[in-house]
Amino acid sequence: MGKQANKHIILVSYYWPPAGGSGVQRWWFFANYLAKKGWTLDVITVNNPVGTPIESSGDSSLPQGIQVFPLSIWEPGKKLYQSATPTEKHSLFRTVVRWIRANFFFPDARQFFIKPAIRMVKKRLEKKAASWLITTGPPHATHMVGYAFRKNKQLRWMADFRDPWVHFFVNQELPMLPVTRKCHQIWEKRVVSAADCVLTTSPKLACIFGEHNANVHTVLNGFERVLSGEPSKDFIITYAGALKTNQHLNLIRSVLEQLSSSNPTFSEKASLHLYGDHSTNNLPSSFTHQTVVHGYQSKKEIDQILPEAHILLLLGNDNPDSHLVIHGKIYEYMAARRPVLAVVNQHGDMSELIRKHNLGAVFLYSETDKIKKWIEGEFDRYVKGTPKELQAPSNLFSREKQAEELHLLLDKFETTWG
Repeated sequence: MGKQANKHIILVSYYWPPAGGSGVQRWWFFANYLAKKGWTLDVITVNNPVGTPIESSGDSSLPQGIQVFPLSIWEPGKKLYQSATPTEKHSLFRTVVRWIRANFFFPDARQFFIKPAIRMVKKRLEKKAASWLITTGPPHATHMVGYAFRKNKQLRWMADFRDPWVHFFVNQELPMLPVTRKCHQIWEKRVVSAADCVLTTSPKLACIFGEHNANVHTVLNGFERVLSGEPSKDFIITYAGALKTNQHLNLIRSVLEQLSSSNPTFSEKASLHLYGDHSTNNLPSSFTHQTVVHGYQSKKEIDQILPEAHILLLLGNDNPDSHLVIHGKIYEYMAARRPVLAVVNQHGDMSELIRKHNLGAVFLYSETDKIKKWIEGEFDRYVKGTPKELQAPSNLFSREKQAEELHLLLDKFETTWG
């Protein structure tokens, strides 16, 4: 391979600015970091990705060395859902749409991104040789693009899994036929086995993929910077991010209502604030004055909001494979230096991270009395004027450190493979 290719990457990512949300942040930061280290990148993405808000604020200017090629693709899932009336979205129509999406769109609803992206990769390779093709998912349709180039000996393929595939809670909740689930298992193994290098965001997922590929590495998401700000004068519990029905928000609200009933001061001062792009079917049908629902906020706005909280709420789901996931928001919470109330899998990488670095407390959904007692303890600190502030997080969890690990990994392969 000539020197021309040694520092050039083609990145296939469905999500890219101006799209917002957690799926954007990881590779937006990594791409910027790699560009500063002398790499050039062609980013193949889509116009107006489905399922993520568009951010009007924030710096999305590109550094020298990064070119973006957005594709216009057919998104049938979007059209189907938009055509439904509000009532249909929660009834038979939605059930039918979910079944079609689960069994006719493979590997996911972004399957019509695959062929246009393959054509664009070929087009870019004709313009300039590349040493790496990097695909990041979900959506895991991106990895099908990488798989198409598995036999190209002049191009190495890195498959980045921000979330699991077969064990992804979204896939497990879909009404798939047994034959469809089997196809997912087969293709996950094919992709992981064929990639020259596989990245994950959690060690436990890396162990699973390590059964099929010797070059599996964990590169965490991390935080961009330590946040500054003072806690609010009121006692605020903040949740930032998307909410699903299996995250049991009502359990937390029930605990807060019990505390309000027994403690007038808590009733007056405490409130739960929800920030995120929440679909109405994932939220309770009614709220008390203690629950405030905000819309989607840009990352810049969230960085200002998080330090105002006294407790940062982290709700996992009750999927048995949730131990394989480390939510990206835990790093943002870490940067805010506020105690984390985590209701998550007790044996996962995320709960281990919280305990090991004293970020807060971890509970099961069934441990309502313990959750109540812990919140009471934090409220007592608030009343006494001594709210808890965590130590500054280790730089090991910074995005810059994780980007450096990625850069070193790429350089290592360049040296090994020449």
